[in-house]
Amino acid sequence: MRSTISKKNSAHDFSSRRTATKTKSKYRGQNVGTDDVVRELVFLFDSLGLERSHLMDGVLSMGSSTGRAVRQAHPAITFSNLMTVWSQDPEYLDSLGNPMPIRLRGKKPSFTALALRCAPHADASKMLIEMKRLRAVKIDKAGLIHPQSRSISVFDDKRLAAQHTLTALHGFIGTLRHNLISESTNSNQLFHRIAVNHKFDADNLPRFKIWLKRHGQHFLESADNWMIRNAAAETGAKIDPKTCVQVTVGMYLATDRSSK
Repeated sequence: MRSTISKKNSAHDFSSRRTATKTKSKYRGQNVGTDDVVRELVFLFDSLGLERSHLMDGVLSMGSSTGRAVRQAHPAITFSNLMTVWSQDPEYLDSLGNPMPIRLRGKKPSFTALALRCAPHADASKMLIEMKRLRAVKIDKAGLIHPQSRSISVFDDKRLAAQHTLTALHGFIGTLRHNLISESTNSNQLFHRIAVNHKFDADNLPRFKIWLKRHGQHFLESADNWMIRNAAAETGAKIDPKTCVQVTVGMYLATDRSSK
């Protein structure tokens, strides 16, 4: 393997980046497939000047239309968006500012109206069944739907877990590639910081997980609220569709003892 980036590779990096950006724009906000992740990973290796197998060339040469015509919005993203709107829109909040229980149909506020707002082409009844299965909502005896959490436990479902994993990898690799080809002092750099401790007592890991889950959830909800308040659709600002981007903020905890 090579550990340096040659001028030739650097030129290829910018070309690859433009190609990747153009490709990604075709399915922004949609499911990410294994080919997309491998393609981004190959581009990342090129940016780092690392050799890759010639077998990967086949991935880069695949037609852009392969497997993309039937893509649908990522279910977990749709569900999370719905839960976020439910917890932010005054029309769906009680006098204390908490998301209130709603009925499936009827005058606003209703789950059907909420689903239509977040996923215009989706079946509200099927969405409700899926969200109940994922324990995102519960239904009482009176038929009222109660929100349980703004986040969806995607790892309880193998299909959602696979989509979530690919989407996370695709976005994370894209951030690494973006920062590799832009100056470290450039304001165009995407935020990417990590905190590492090499002598962490494993006995403290359970408590740290609880601490991080609580504070991490609060931070992500704050970031989510900020994005919603400043989204073009919410502010009423006119924006060129070509300049719209999908923005993702994520956090993760990694250990070398996965059994803990």
